[in-house]
Amino acid sequence: MRNSLQDQLLKAGLVDKSKANKASKERSKKARQQRNSKESFSSTEEQQRQFEKAARDRELNQRRDEERKQREISAQIKQLVNNHRHPRSNSEEDRPFYFNNKGKVKQMYVSIETHKMITSKRLAIVNFNGVFELVPTDIAEKIRQRNPRLVIDLPEEQPIPESDPYAEYQVPDDLMW
Repeated sequence: MRNSLQDQLLKAGLVDKSKANKASKERSKKARQQRNSKESFSSTEEQQRQFEKAARDRELNQRRDEERKQREISAQIKQLVNNHRHPRSNSEEDRPFYFNNKGKVKQMYVSIETHKMITSKRLAIVNFNGVFELVPTDIAEKIRQRNPRLVIDLPEEQPIPESDPYAEYQVPDDLMW
């Protein structure tokens, strides 16, 4: 029952045994080739999956490294601000210092000495987690290297033109409207 047509042809004498064996070998050879091609096809699919997985893993690792780096930078900034912040006083003699932050006018109450230090650029304002802190300008530059958006730049003193009729009148910093 193995190969009934082949057996019938052999019995009828239409095909000799060598041709039957040759045909059988060719069929088995074709079957092996088809299996091998299916295996190679599945192996290329497997390689493609591995390549895509490796690409996803690289992207995930890159994202993790970036997040870790941001956390390190944030920790460094926190340490710089906490170690070098200018002490704040809460006295009745404090006066407001106005500055521009992202298009909005903000104010912080500072002592007269601190006000002079800010205007003479010895202290800089840093927006640290929504709280405005005062730090020395060299520390502010270190913070600016790590995250430039946190340091608030005060406007530069512009030279007074000679044709200005009010040049001899000085406008106070703490002018209240």
